[in-house]
Amino acid sequence: SIGKPYTTITDRWLEGLFNEADRDRNGLLCKREVQILLSEKLNVRLTPEEFEQYFEQSTLSTAKRRGQLRVEEFITFYQMLTYRPELMHIIHTYSESCELCTCNRNPTIANICPRWQVIESSLVSMVPVISCLPFAQPFGPASTISSVTGNYMTIEEVKEFMLNEQKQSLTLTQVAELIKKFDPSTEGKECIELGVDGLREMLLSEENQLMKPEHRNTIYQDMTKPITHYWINTSHNTYLCANQVVGDCTGESYVQALKRGCRSVELDLHDGADGHPVVRHAFTFIKDADLREILNQIKQFAFCESPYPLFLNLENHCSIMQQKIVAIFLIDIFGPSIYTAEEANSCTVWPSPEQLKGRIIIRVVCKELAVLVACQNTTFKGFQVAKKHKHTQSSSLAESKALTYIEHNALNLILHNQNFITRVYPAAYRQDSSNVETLSLWNTGVQMVALNFQTGDVSMSLNHGRFSDNKQCGYILKPAILRESKNTTFSPNSCFSAYLLAQRRPIKLELCIISAQHIPKRNQRDSAPVSPFVKVKIFGVRCDQNEQKTLTISNNGLNPIWNHLMQFSICIPELCLLRFTVKDNDKSNTDLGQYSIPFLSMQSGYRHIRLLDIYNNPTTATLFVNVKIINTDNAT
Repeated sequence: SIGKPYTTITDRWLEGLFNEADRDRNGLLCKREVQILLSEKLNVRLTPEEFEQYFEQSTLSTAKRRGQLRVEEFITFYQMLTYRPELMHIIHTYSESCELCTCNRNPTIANICPRWQVIESSLVSMVPVISCLPFAQPFGPASTISSVTGNYMTIEEVKEFMLNEQKQSLTLTQVAELIKKFDPSTEGKECIELGVDGLREMLLSEENQLMKPEHRNTIYQDMTKPITHYWINTSHNTYLCANQVVGDCTGESYVQALKRGCRSVELDLHDGADGHPVVRHAFTFIKDADLREILNQIKQFAFCESPYPLFLNLENHCSIMQQKIVAIFLIDIFGPSIYTAEEANSCTVWPSPEQLKGRIIIRVVCKELAVLVACQNTTFKGFQVAKKHKHTQSSSLAESKALTYIEHNALNLILHNQNFITRVYPAAYRQDSSNVETLSLWNTGVQMVALNFQTGDVSMSLNHGRFSDNKQCGYILKPAILRESKNTTFSPNSCFSAYLLAQRRPIKLELCIISAQHIPKRNQRDSAPVSPFVKVKIFGVRCDQNEQKTLTISNNGLNPIWNHLMQFSICIPELCLLRFTVKDNDKSNTDLGQYSIPFLSMQSGYRHIRLLDIYNNPTTATLFVNVKIINTDNAT
């Protein structure tokens, strides 16, 4: 669905729901079928009066089929139900063509939709913080759905909106192109005016989402630094598709990880019964997989999402004889793509991702594979010993050991990671494939935080957010405070370190959670509508960590409006991620959608967030927010 207009996606989705509900295949839905569809699939309950009014307004013809809707009428029904008063407010703010209370020429649907009355009353009951969208009055009398398109902004008003709100300085020619691109009406295109439907389309477009387009669509970072200066998207036990005890080893898990920008995959190698090595998760009930088959799948997809080097982290448990077969497989399949030990030893520091484009880097301890191993896994025996290591020597740390270093020796770990690659893997007790906490590891410069990609949890959400930056190429340049500050007093554990007090003024973030659309039920079998609230959590250094939440909107997962302002103070924005979570106010506070993003990748202005499910797959749900970032001169 990436790149398709949001209305096209929505209409196809609604057509699919319509066809599913049309059990007798006559191309019509009766009132009962529409009510079931609203409750079970669209997460909406209307009073009988509300339902009848929407139904009547959306029926184009009553001849021979009173009480039934065609698919296009059902889409109209849905459009009325999901009318966006917060977008109309933007039109009214900038448009001189609109008169809020007495404009009969430009009436709106707000007054004919009982659902708006419900939403409006829920807003009145909220405790105001700072009013970002003052819905103090209805937008004017109305009689038909078509009247919504009467409100518009001129080309000059759109230009002013883009400058003041979206922080984009555009020429009138550029604004005209925007209007022609997004306004669906013939009148809008001819008169170069933007109506509410065009505004919705524009604000739902890819370029107006929360993440900066240049961060999402281009490799904009400097890729010529030594590879130790980057965070690297890393998978743990990549071959697993479930937990650590039962299931299958499968090459498809590698394919999915590589398609998500992973640049370091893991293979546990064991002797196969037929003399050929296999990938196996030892001492479990998990079925083996053929090594050669998996290596061929890796080769096929190794550089499908990223041109930068791919690490093969080999856990070698093979006999000498089968180690030789592993070497034959690697040479046969990857050939000159392998970055060899000879090439690595000819350097004194690691080459850059740019220099290693298209290369396979093998990371293992194995004499039989020595000629192929450019990254030698070495037991970590302390920072003083590690100073004598060659740059090609790399350490794998268990989660508990790494966290101990972070708590008691964070600065030395930062300095170590400027020159050597460190990989941290989850603790052995995590048999459910849960993941290590990522932020403290990234904040001390650990390049490879190995995660179970098959698990839907906060760590994978943050990993997805971190590596969605820089065109999802799997390499993110660590900030200067982790790369170059040899004599720094910076510590990610300190709330008020000398470094922060001496060099930083906090950046202020004002974030208005305005509304959401199409929030799904977690369990479609649940008959109760969701009662959503939004939680925003700041992940970063200790002094920046914070979280806030909105109030709950009861029984409305379709188009809840909060208009809730949150304020945050951030000292180290380059280490900061935001995570948005929409939750149901049930007994377990069920997650209904989530999204994580690096602070420095956020755009100011009115932005839609395409919410993801717990496995970071896109949903139809969106969150509408307004972002203001103040004092950004310190964000480097």
